[in-house]
Amino acid sequence: MTLRGARLLLCASAAALAHGAALAQAPDAGLLVAKPHLVDPNFREAVVLVAGTPDGAAVGVIINRPTRQSLADILPGSPALARFTEPLYFGGPVTAGGLFAVFRAAEPPGEAVRVADDLWIALDPATIERLVRAPPAKLRFFVGYSGWSPGQLQAELASGAWWTLPVDPEHAFRADPSDLWEELANRARAVTASR
Repeated sequence: MTLRGARLLLCASAAALAHGAALAQAPDAGLLVAKPHLVDPNFREAVVLVAGTPDGAAVGVIINRPTRQSLADILPGSPALARFTEPLYFGGPVTAGGLFAVFRAAEPPGEAVRVADDLWIALDPATIERLVRAPPAKLRFFVGYSGWSPGQLQAELASGAWWTLPVDPEHAFRADPSDLWEELANRARAVTASR
């Protein structure tokens, strides 16, 4: 399949932009670590890289759920995608057919949500296409993303569904994230106990 075929996949993510037109620099960002009693199967033992949007909503991607397929596997006839052999990650239940990305760059190559100084989440199909054509050194692709309407995440935090931790960009690119939830849950418990 050609880059045109990849564009069809990317266009599926256009609905993500309807979630919040102003996905500029987010006022809040961090890691959400699911508490053990969180029963939603989408987020059980999940670690979510999250950023707030100016309207009070939040967007993020689950960083510890690799799939068994890569972009190269899904579109094997595309020379542009042949280099992307790292597994795609399940980013969340929103727009599950769309392609999204987390990357590190001084500035994004298009519309993206800032999570930390040089850490970004890209939801915009045009930005994803630019990342495919000229990938930065740190880049990871996600199928689907996680999203909360204004006030929804705050309510989940108030109900005790999540621990929050500061962003460490290296967590988003860990080669083997299989023990990431346990490591961060233990860290969050220790931080909570010391307060």
